[in-house]
Amino acid sequence: MQKRSVIGYGHGHYRPYARMWDLWDTRASVKIAGGTYDAGKTYGLIAYMHAMAIKYPGSRMTFVHRSLNRVYRNIIPSYEKLLGYKPTSRDDPNPTRVTRFGGERPEFFEYETGTRIYMNGLDKPQNLLSDFFDAGFVNQAELVPFDAWDELTARVSERAGTMPIATLVGDCNPNVPHHWIRQQAKDKKLDYFRMSFLDNPEIIPDQKSDRLKAFKRAFENDPDPKLLNKIMDMFTVPGLRRVEKLKNLEGLRFKRGFLGLWASGEGLVFQKFEPETHIVDVTIMPNWKRYLSVDWGYRNPASVIWWARSPDDKLYAYKEIYKTGLIKPELIELIKDNCDHYDRITYAAVDSEDQEGVEQLQRAGFRVNEPVKNRIAQIQGIQDRLKVQRDGQPSLMFLRDRLVHPPDQDLRDEYRPVEVTDEFLSLSYNEKRKGTNKDDEDTVGDNHGVDGTSYLVQSLKKKQSVGSGRVVHGSVTMRR
Repeated sequence: MQKRSVIGYGHGHYRPYARMWDLWDTRASVKIAGGTYDAGKTYGLIAYMHAMAIKYPGSRMTFVHRSLNRVYRNIIPSYEKLLGYKPTSRDDPNPTRVTRFGGERPEFFEYETGTRIYMNGLDKPQNLLSDFFDAGFVNQAELVPFDAWDELTARVSERAGTMPIATLVGDCNPNVPHHWIRQQAKDKKLDYFRMSFLDNPEIIPDQKSDRLKAFKRAFENDPDPKLLNKIMDMFTVPGLRRVEKLKNLEGLRFKRGFLGLWASGEGLVFQKFEPETHIVDVTIMPNWKRYLSVDWGYRNPASVIWWARSPDDKLYAYKEIYKTGLIKPELIELIKDNCDHYDRITYAAVDSEDQEGVEQLQRAGFRVNEPVKNRIAQIQGIQDRLKVQRDGQPSLMFLRDRLVHPPDQDLRDEYRPVEVTDEFLSLSYNEKRKGTNKDDEDTVGDNHGVDGTSYLVQSLKKKQSVGSGRVVHGSVTMRR
């Protein structure tokens, strides 16, 4: 039986279809629409908020973005498009049904019923985190840190007192594979609705067509751009142009924007890192040279990686510690416990600025190498080794299941990396670029294992003096 729309209202009488209808229809209190570019996610969720504003008089709601400026740039234009007018101020002689308070950058919009929708940015959280709301919409939720999202789920609460079920909704573009949105969805802590540009009524108006429904099922299993030729007659002229742009995306943008895959996103420092290429199953030969890379931590994770260097100069990470809450003596003891009789460590590459750590490693019997620190050179050194060589392999690879301990639960709870390869998939350049060389060293995200890796890569570029200490080997097997 055909489902009926939840509500029709506003300019153009927007009605949800397909997965957007499912999102509207569910009574889940936390839900996110994700998927390809141009799927109508933002517009559909703004419409959802508008529908709730009408349905529940006197409710308190909020539009949220990581940046307050982007609320005005990303959300408000679509909101005004939905309304069909620009809300007037309350003093206007011809007021609109929704009025704005606060000038050209309104603090909130108010409905005739008394419902208010407030504007909030996580860069200015004073109002957002000191109030309660019946409903909230987060634009580009993939850019929001998990702790901020977690706080929002507490602020969008029945304590606001109007809606029977307080509802937090968000839209997102696919991001890194281990993103907290995917993990929360997997743990059933939010409902995730995967959408496509094929679900957008502005691109294909006849969303009720059985032909379109059958095509969507087939296309989801085989998203070949050439298959779109079969339904060319269903596209609007502007919609066809929009889809052509998606088809012409390249690389990671194509994966994310056209296919809707959670692959490595734009702005990544290590764009060339691909799990399929750089995470491998290899037998480490006993005669290969062994090294350690060490980056100290306590509140942030300490990173220690065991490396093997093959005769053709390929580096393989084969054991790893990535753990918070360890003071230096505890970390060193854990290192020694996990060195077996093959781990005759040539030296440990460490941060030259932490002389206390250097001395403690030396007292524990490790030879130490202290490469000169240069952030840009460190990043470039890793980028060079990630490139696929003539033999079809990169010169920097990571064995599966390297951790010598269970994944750090505190990091997992915070949806932060739990091993170095997670960092490679998430470390990005600061988006506030200034056009200087500093841009190439200004990064955002966890980089503890990356820093340790860079110490070893830098140390191998040229012969350097190695500090005192003996070659260490133990007899304790890896712990799981």
